[in-house]
Amino acid sequence: MNVFPSIADAQDWMEAIDVDDGEYDAALTETGRVITMRTEKELVVLELTDELDPKLLQRLLREHGQAIGMPGIELDPVGFANETWQWDWEHRWPRWPRWLDERLHPDGPVQA
Repeated sequence: MNVFPSIADAQDWMEAIDVDDGEYDAALTETGRVITMRTEKELVVLELTDELDPKLLQRLLREHGQAIGMPGIELDPVGFANETWQWDWEHRWPRWPRWLDERLHPDGPVQA
């Protein structure tokens, strides 16, 4: 499961060939709002829809939580996203010198 702070970040990270090959089960916001996935001229295009599917979000989070040994993450999708970004932040490599890191990232890791 991948978690992104914005649709634009997800769109930049995803590869068109993976979207075309159906590698992604679903794209949803933290509230269960459905995001459509398609490609256009070898670029990924993600579009927010008006459709809500909170049950799908809960199911995907529950299954992922069980797979990674973190049951209950479906109860707090935003908290799970924040924990994921915090872990990524703490385990990134290479690390910048502290003075440069604080200048480039004064607010620390992304938070929802």
